[in-house]
Amino acid sequence: MKKILALLICFAFTGAAGAQVVNFDQGINTKAVVDHYYDGYDDSYDNYNNNFNHLPSAHISGHSRYTRDCARFSFSAADGEGDILSQKVRLRSTEYVEECYQVPVVDANGHTTYDQNCYERPGQNWSEGVQISIKARKLLSWERENFEVCLEGPWNPDLNIDDAAYKYNVKRIGNYDTLFELTPEHKIAMNPDKDGIQFVDLKYNKADETYTLKVKDLWAKDYAGDKVMLKVDFYKDGWWFFNSYKGKKEVTFTSADTYEITFAEKNLEKSVDAGIQEDFKGVKITKGKKKYYAKWGFKRISKLSTDKFMKKGETPKITQ
Repeated sequence: MKKILALLICFAFTGAAGAQVVNFDQGINTKAVVDHYYDGYDDSYDNYNNNFNHLPSAHISGHSRYTRDCARFSFSAADGEGDILSQKVRLRSTEYVEECYQVPVVDANGHTTYDQNCYERPGQNWSEGVQISIKARKLLSWERENFEVCLEGPWNPDLNIDDAAYKYNVKRIGNYDTLFELTPEHKIAMNPDKDGIQFVDLKYNKADETYTLKVKDLWAKDYAGDKVMLKVDFYKDGWWFFNSYKGKKEVTFTSADTYEITFAEKNLEKSVDAGIQEDFKGVKITKGKKKYYAKWGFKRISKLSTDKFMKKGETPKITQ
């Protein structure tokens, strides 16, 4: 009779278990599985604390930081006017988690206190391939566009537009590997090419006591019909930092292959920023030969680029 009863109990449990069998035809809720998998919970950790709570236990402070990995993409007129696709670059980011634990410290009187020691350990890692595609547009000869894509932690890569000749509509394509698709909307004037106008010569004509600064324009044909303003600040070279400011001259030209500014020291405009003349007031330079040089720059007056003044620096020094 006992064997029959035991057998019936077994069948009862078997029936109850059968009622819990998953019907895979109906599908399962995988979201709950994924959420549980990434929640970081571990029963063994609770058992460890319950059984060994007399030991100093480590704890996560909750502070995490992520390394930032970036790739820079640059495009110029040499890349052509058709659709462009960059190379794929793989970015990587690592999480660093701060963990702290208590360390017993015994003082001279035998009293025990606890100091907190903290350290960082690597956590999760993320990796993603990134690319940029640009729909057909035309860049001017000197224009260069620069974009930066960065990955930091679990978030999607960010696209930063550093320099662009167009206003772009940006579309993000992909999940694990990301393609940034840029479609031009309208042209934007960029700064002029600083190297577009270059120094040729600075000469002194003793007969009429004039100086001539000559420069050349690499993009004169592109700027045909537009204007260029050249500015010269003239100096006499002094001993150490006692350089004497002699004045300035500004001239506007129609775009051409070369430009020349001729000036006499006595005819230069003397107005300068407040304080400059006071810096050299009463200073007499007697050492060395009389050498002269110019600081110069230019500004484009055109719709092709901005009117930002481009500082070119100092010319070589010459003697009278």
